[in-house]
Amino acid sequence: MEAKTEAKQEFSEKSGKLWLWIGFLLLPLVWAVQLQTVYLLSEYACASGNFLQNHIVSIIALILSLAGFFVSWQNWLAAGAEWKSEKDGMLPRSRFIAILGIMTSGLFTLVIFAQWLPTIMGVPCEK
Repeated sequence: MEAKTEAKQEFSEKSGKLWLWIGFLLLPLVWAVQLQTVYLLSEYACASGNFLQNHIVSIIALILSLAGFFVSWQNWLAAGAEWKSEKDGMLPRSRFIAILGIMTSGLFTLVIFAQWLPTIMGVPCEK
């Protein structure tokens, strides 16, 4: 009972709500920045043959996507780590957003890695 009271108090504060939204929205933002940055750097990289910048941007994006996963995971644990709930209110809603953040992080981590794959394989330029 005490854990639920602490969780309700945490997610009723602005900082708790902010962490929920960070866990959910960080991944699409990281993916969009990675996509645009790699796209902008690819012309220079293809001309010079140096793809180090693309690798660095993709690695940073993967690290941030994993950070988003851990934020969502911590939010889910803090909200009680229950899967189904017939109740309404702040805790089930917080759990839902946390689970959504976990699933979103899996999707965007996969997409970021898939966008990095041509650079890893050495074929990002048209030949």
